[in-house]
Amino acid sequence: MKKILILTAGFGDGHNAAARNLRDGLELVTDDAQVEVLDLFETTYGLLNTLLKQTYQGLVRYAPGVWSGLFAVMDHPGLFRRQTDLMGKLSAALARVLHGTEPDVVVCTYPVYPHLIRDLYRDHAERPFRLITVITDVESVCSAWYGAPSDRFVVADAATADVLVHAGVPAASIAALGFPVSPVFLEASTTGRVADPLSDRRKVLYVINTGKAKAGKTIDRLLKVRHLDLTITVGRDATLKAKLMKRLRDYGRRVGIYGWTNQMPHLLRSHHLVIGKAGGAMVQEAIAAGCPMIVNQVIPGQEEGNARLIERLNIGAIATHRKELRALVEAAFAHHGRQWQEWRRNLRRLGRPDAALRIAELILQEAEASFHGGRPLRLFEGLGRREATPAPRPARVPPMLLCDLHIHTNYSD
Repeated sequence: MKKILILTAGFGDGHNAAARNLRDGLELVTDDAQVEVLDLFETTYGLLNTLLKQTYQGLVRYAPGVWSGLFAVMDHPGLFRRQTDLMGKLSAALARVLHGTEPDVVVCTYPVYPHLIRDLYRDHAERPFRLITVITDVESVCSAWYGAPSDRFVVADAATADVLVHAGVPAASIAALGFPVSPVFLEASTTGRVADPLSDRRKVLYVINTGKAKAGKTIDRLLKVRHLDLTITVGRDATLKAKLMKRLRDYGRRVGIYGWTNQMPHLLRSHHLVIGKAGGAMVQEAIAAGCPMIVNQVIPGQEEGNARLIERLNIGAIATHRKELRALVEAAFAHHGRQWQEWRRNLRRLGRPDAALRIAELILQEAEASFHGGRPLRLFEGLGRREATPAPRPARVPPMLLCDLHIHTNYSD
């Protein structure tokens, strides 16, 4: 049985969503794989990791200019070569996991891990597993994603692949297979309700994940649009849900309010428009569902590419201010929905609801190569041919005593 390890981190929804969806895709395409998803930041740093996530969320919400400056600093190619020395605890945890699980393939949906893996195997000609980096950014790709070697880089589209090629990544190592949305999107594309372009009622899905304090005013403006029904999702914020239900109770069936829901694929398919922030997962899910999107927030740096994607492909619009939302919605449905129908036509040729399955098949191909002795990526050029040395021991682990008779594997000490 193949062993596949997926490494993620909770700094932004896209990394964890990609990791979960790849696990689900692998479980659908094979019974011959053991798949594990780990967030080593969470398990290693605990409370500190929680504080760091809260700081990140606070910066992108309340001080986007500060975050933009930090993102520019993180885009420096040499930054992670220095920072990995400061992550000794995380590196040791990763070494223990690699030594204990003996994976055939490691998949990274967060850019720090390949740098740590490079350093763990710095004194070795080869890694004993295949390494795949799944990049969750689109077009505006931080150099941290490709600053460390991987056997394969998976990106959402050709434009993002071009960014990597221009940065010096070999084109042969790049696979533009789409963003790994949930496989449920593939099922929803062949079953379930679809927004009727001829409907007298316009159904708009409003995904609230930032700016909650001003959400009420935005909702009031949207409900002034004639013939509009509004569905609102608030995630796990039970307090906000209760406040909105009380505030909007007089609107009756015009308004539906959801907390956390696993029905997002079906909601996107059955609504004419979605309003939300330009997160990687959100934008790609809208594309997979064929639902035009109006963006109400763009985090500087990693989300700028997502916003440019929507404008470049003409599949939605960007609101630079909350007060613009009503006008953009009205414009989309004006003249018998002419603008909306153009967005919808463009989306029909772009959606890749099967991306998680495509990437899962690539992972299994790499696992097969590793399982049968395929040669992993050589980390250093010009070293010449030499015998592969064993994998490094985890930090501070005492030497293991071996008996005379034992079986050698790639991971043997």
